[in-house]
Amino acid sequence: MKGNALRLHKIAAILLVAATLTGFTLISNFFEITRNIELLGRVYREVAENYVDEIDVAEFMLAGIDGMLSTLDPYTVFMDEDQSDDLDQLTTGKYAGVGISIHAKDNVITIMSVEEGYSADKAGMRIGDVIIEVDGYKVQNLPLKDIQNLIKGESNTEVNVTVRRDGEPKPITFNLIRHEVTIKNVTYVHLTKDNIGYVDIQRFSVKASDELSDAIQSLEDSVQVKGEKLKGLILDLRDDPGGLLKVAVSVASKFLEKGSTVVTTAGRDSSKMRTYVSSEKPQLRKTPLVVLINERSASASEIVAGAIQDLDRGIIVGASSYGKGLVQTITQLPYNTKLKITTSKYFTPSGRLIQKVDYFKRNKTLGKRDVLSNEPDSMKSAYTTTNGRKVYGGGGIVPDVIIKDREMSELERQLRQQSMIFKFANVFRSENPSLPKGFLINEDILIPFDKFLKQENFEFKSSSEQIVDELISKLSPKGEQLLNEKAQELRSMILNDNKKEFQRQKEFLLNLLAQEIYLRYDRDKARELSFKYDNQFHEAKDILTNPSRYKTLLTGVSR
Repeated sequence: MKGNALRLHKIAAILLVAATLTGFTLISNFFEITRNIELLGRVYREVAENYVDEIDVAEFMLAGIDGMLSTLDPYTVFMDEDQSDDLDQLTTGKYAGVGISIHAKDNVITIMSVEEGYSADKAGMRIGDVIIEVDGYKVQNLPLKDIQNLIKGESNTEVNVTVRRDGEPKPITFNLIRHEVTIKNVTYVHLTKDNIGYVDIQRFSVKASDELSDAIQSLEDSVQVKGEKLKGLILDLRDDPGGLLKVAVSVASKFLEKGSTVVTTAGRDSSKMRTYVSSEKPQLRKTPLVVLINERSASASEIVAGAIQDLDRGIIVGASSYGKGLVQTITQLPYNTKLKITTSKYFTPSGRLIQKVDYFKRNKTLGKRDVLSNEPDSMKSAYTTTNGRKVYGGGGIVPDVIIKDREMSELERQLRQQSMIFKFANVFRSENPSLPKGFLINEDILIPFDKFLKQENFEFKSSSEQIVDELISKLSPKGEQLLNEKAQELRSMILNDNKKEFQRQKEFLLNLLAQEIYLRYDRDKARELSFKYDNQFHEAKDILTNPSRYKTLLTGVSR
């Protein structure tokens, strides 16, 4: 009980400091605040002491904080010590670890990437290795976050990671030294044969702008060697969840005239509105630009895309973005905890708020208490870009050219769900320490792949087969014999057609297999292969290689 009392004291202190630092002292109705804090404390104490079952008083208090903040928005959260680590990675761009990323599925912890030059890479860990122990702790039933925390730690300390590997009869234990790992923001840079540059930014941590600058410089150097010029740049912000606001401003500044408005933030106090402008000379001032976005592009990604679109600096291609127009501030609390709180909204250069979800209305729909005392900003208004094109607030950034992500076929979905291509590539890697001389992915690879699928008992079940199977299950075996016979005939026809599905999708399957296999030997080659069926990338290329189309899209005037 003494331990719980101490934790209770700490949690109470956190609440008190949080109440002070989040602006309670600025509210004139001091009596109402005092009354409610007293009421909260009384309810907490009564339940903690008298509830029918014993309660973890610390967790109960944290649940109360989480419940209170849940009436606002999902970005206003209380962060304990473990959660603070992720935030530190974003603000510093570094963490102490061994250089691997892991994924959990069905209690299997699999290594999905191994960063070159770090401890895991030097020791020989591979994509596809399954982690079974970390420092003697069996990890099978542990949450992914707990396993990540076991692998991370203080720099220059040891960690033992035991893995199970395809082709190896016994587990392998790696003795690794944790080092400072720098998080990459720019994950791929590519120059096409027609001098179109491509840069993929996956996050906006502290070094993103510098990495982008280096990427652009490398592209320009590559075309200069050929005595030519960069014809255009594709900036890929798809699946980029964002990051730091100031980094987004710096990234956008690589393309905008110095002094251009990139974004404006405004909070409760209108006098504290702040406008962020480009403060540096653009690195690519006039080079044609296309920005790729999708529904998973959020926050800082949307700031960059919104500025490029509003100032008519480039063309936005893809699918509508996530729609996060809220800005958070981090407040340090006692006991190495933090409060991340939404303190402002951001507006693109044209003045639009791109926030998609109206949390004021959401609370009413969900039956939550109305803790917001004012109506939110109107989000669906129309605005104009520098060239007079119409753009709209709310609903994220809507691309100038809408090209949806390629839809997965049922065959691909089932192969991915059961990790068949991933597992086959692991087996291939275990049998081939290096790529065979003159290696080429062609139809020959489908023979061992088909054998592998049979060994794994993989059976492709089309949606038509699933419907017929459901029908058969509902038919009476005796009373509806004729229907049963016809249904079985139909099922047999569908099964024959299912076998043809592999042949119909042969070229696409070969591409998927090539990507996954090359990922274990040559990441850049694997990434280059991914462009083959990337419709959004090809649309961006078409725009940049067609100057008249680019100008028409940018001005809104047909030529």
